Amino acid sequence: MKNKKVIISIITLCILLILGFLRWDNLESESSVDFKYKYDRWTGQKWVDFYPPLASSNSMEFPLIYIDKINQDDINKYLGKQALTGELVNKWIERTKFTDGYLGLLFMNIIVIIYSCFRIFVLKRKNT
Repeated sequence: MKNKKVIISIITLCILLILGFLRWDNLESESSVDFKYKYDRWTGQKWVDFYPPLASSNSMEFPLIYIDKINQDDINKYLGKQALTGELVNKWIERTKFTDGYLGLLFMNIIVIIYSCFRIFVLKRKNT
């Protein structure tokens, strides 16, 4: 019975890890030097990483709401408009909830596996 719990937890862990790896779809065909577009499959939201030309390695990441592409000249206007409407924050909150839920399930699953294995090994030592 205890082995079933471990096996189910390991299968669930594998499924969670696969879902984590498949979350993001990099849209290379739309990306450019300054912009890297990606699609969050969990939330159905398109995001962009903007790498300013004069910044060394700092990037800005934000969701694209009601548009599919953006150019460098329109970023400040776009972010200002979306920040005022509150949609930018709502998209971040939605993404954070999915990420936190996923990480919670992942850590809970790992703890169950560790605890179950510990119990199995402790019981084996007591029986021998």
